Amino acid sequence: MLRRARLMLAALAAMALAAQPAQAQEPDGGFDAVIKALRDLGDQVEAQTEPGSVDRAQGYRYVLRRLEMHNEAFLPETDAWHPVIDRCPTKLCKYGFDNPDAIYNMVKPLDPALTYRLRGNRGTVPYITFQQFSIGGGRFNTGGQLESNDLVLDAKGNFEIVLGPDNPGNHANFIQMAPGQSSQLLIRQMMGDWLTDTEASLAIEVVDPLPGTPRSAPVLSAAKFEAGAQALAKFIAMTGPLYRKIILAEPVNQFDAAYEQIDDGGFPTNFKNTMQYEVWADEAVLIEVPAVEAAWHNIQLGTLWGESPDYATRLISHNIVQAHKDTDGVLRYVIAQQDPGTPNWLDAAGNPRGGVFIRWQSPKQEVQKPKVTRVKLASLRSLLPKDHPQVTPAQRAEQLRLRFLGYNRRMNPIDPPK
Repeated sequence: MLRRARLMLAALAAMALAAQPAQAQEPDGGFDAVIKALRDLGDQVEAQTEPGSVDRAQGYRYVLRRLEMHNEAFLPETDAWHPVIDRCPTKLCKYGFDNPDAIYNMVKPLDPALTYRLRGNRGTVPYITFQQFSIGGGRFNTGGQLESNDLVLDAKGNFEIVLGPDNPGNHANFIQMAPGQSSQLLIRQMMGDWLTDTEASLAIEVVDPLPGTPRSAPVLSAAKFEAGAQALAKFIAMTGPLYRKIILAEPVNQFDAAYEQIDDGGFPTNFKNTMQYEVWADEAVLIEVPAVEAAWHNIQLGTLWGESPDYATRLISHNIVQAHKDTDGVLRYVIAQQDPGTPNWLDAAGNPRGGVFIRWQSPKQEVQKPKVTRVKLASLRSLLPKDHPQVTPAQRAEQLRLRFLGYNRRMNPIDPPK
């Protein structure tokens, strides 16, 4: 099954390796190692896809995106005294069923022996989680965590979180750092209405035991580049084809259980379900999900390479705010290559095969197993309730217009003057 946290482990381990001095390595071999890793991954794309196919084009792009997505993690210009708050979207985060509704903030690098102060304002997004990870002693360490319900705020929605090895001041918002060589804080902000939700603001600094001491991050040396490039090459080789193998191992057009709790470092209140879909141009795959009360919920498609397709101009996902719920309390999603005229269309976007990922955050009732039916597109209406809406082309155009406006607002999250 899909394990994002295992990839975090791999990245942390590789970054810990990159932090060590280069030893017994050919000088300037790191650059060549990265190029070879990309070439080898490209060869795998050619071996697993048909010439001229959408799948192959997406595979080649996936290979090139490894540099765009991971380069900064292995060859950063910062250090643990100057951690940076990354934000996705605005940078590429297409990997491991990236969530179209999530603002991913990765705070790194952190030193588990130091103490940090994270300040911000809660904003209005439905749900936020804070989770710390470290690598050390040859194992993966999950440190402290906080979620929205536990976050102590002032009257204006402001908060302060202390991250460190201990909490001598008994701070209300405290995340204990797991010991290790390399550490990071993952913040997940789940958007609901892309046009109105306001994400949390964030700022971080070290609680400096020697205030007033000038510090700058070290210059990138030849030895540090060599170690980082070698680690990046190993990471590309290790994780490159991973999600394709995982998705192709999923059952086709059926879920094998009601849900699965996310483990291996995932947030403990998060539940998911996954399957592989197959749908041709004249077909539809109907997914019926009995609605449950939850802090947050969504469904999304993914390519066979584990990336979210274009979610700015295509309906490849629906969340708890966006989705239409029928009067019988069921959420009905339709995967199809062409518009079926239903509100919860999941646009297969030219991919006859791909992955489906459903998430529930802190469900309040029992989650039931989704029902999946593959049907000819012409017969789809016979499976829907009589009062299920029919979406006209004009209504679809407006739905897509608002989605794209919401996407651009998320890319540039400062609202214009009213």
